Amino acid sequence: GAMLTFASFIALGVVAKRRWVGVERASAAALGDTPGTVRVESFDTAACQWRLDRALDENIRCNPAGTDVVVVPKLKAVYVDVTKAASESIRSRLLDVYNSSWTNEEYAMDEGNNIVRSTTSSLSDELLDSYKFFTFVRNPSERFVSGYQQAFCRSLCQGCMHGKTPTRPPTIEQTIDLIEIMRGRAKHDDSFCSNRLGAPQDQSFLNNPWLDEHLQSTVSRLSGVTRRGSRVPMHFIGRTESLDEDWNRLMDELGVEPSHPVRAPLKHVEHECAISERERHLKAQRDVFFSHIVRGERAPESGELYEPVEVIYSRDRAEVHIPKPSTANGGAYFDRFKTLYEDDYRCLDY
Repeated sequence: GAMLTFASFIALGVVAKRRWVGVERASAAALGDTPGTVRVESFDTAACQWRLDRALDENIRCNPAGTDVVVVPKLKAVYVDVTKAASESIRSRLLDVYNSSWTNEEYAMDEGNNIVRSTTSSLSDELLDSYKFFTFVRNPSERFVSGYQQAFCRSLCQGCMHGKTPTRPPTIEQTIDLIEIMRGRAKHDDSFCSNRLGAPQDQSFLNNPWLDEHLQSTVSRLSGVTRRGSRVPMHFIGRTESLDEDWNRLMDELGVEPSHPVRAPLKHVEHECAISERERHLKAQRDVFFSHIVRGERAPESGELYEPVEVIYSRDRAEVHIPKPSTANGGAYFDRFKTLYEDDYRCLDY
């Protein structure tokens, strides 16, 4: 396939109807009088609202389809999916108890007669005005390493280095490098996001502002675009660190009977790696993140589980040469990681 140098890789190349939403407080007539709704106080601050609006601006340019959602008519509620924050556990429960999923034809987007997931942009005005919107969030560090594992665990692994058995993923340091590049391109290259407006099967991690949806910041996902060009509403935010407690508090807010089966403790559902042998590489990199990177230390680079890759591959199998991890200032990878996900730390109080 075609081969790109790193230099050429870097060189590759809707105005919103704005409303102050995000955690907008719908009227009591619309949602009922619901004092004491569980929410993250820092999410309501003016500083966080600014960050959410900034994320909305990028989503309008780069992800106009919006964030995945599950509509639950029996609860008059909508779950806004935050990847790697108990999302599979929550979606499994909503499907089992209420037969609600993001592929429900009534709410899903129809692209060429192929029913795909329901998203924030596919929801009607009536639903946006009258339903309660909820989500769950997770510590950014834990969520990142879990997202890294899932992003590079697919059988068709975009980005993985071929010629090895199994195909070897970028190291976690290289992944931070790549996200930095993508974030910079999304901000400064007008043509970058225009490449994402085609069919999903034509999109590549090479034109994704977050490299992969499982690495997308929580604030970005909670700034999903609606049909109005505004941010998705948000009325309840729970934490995975107190998952069952917050889940039951959510059910209280939604008026669910105390003995209802939906209240049962949520089962942990972990995404399985499509290629078990690759799991060794990903687990080693996950361990390195906590044993080295969060301590400000460089990750090891010798040994089959730690050696950086030289080439990654796009969807059309074009080779992209990438640099080895930075050695400047000791790499400072955790500081750089926190900068990338600063919105999550600030808005979610982690």
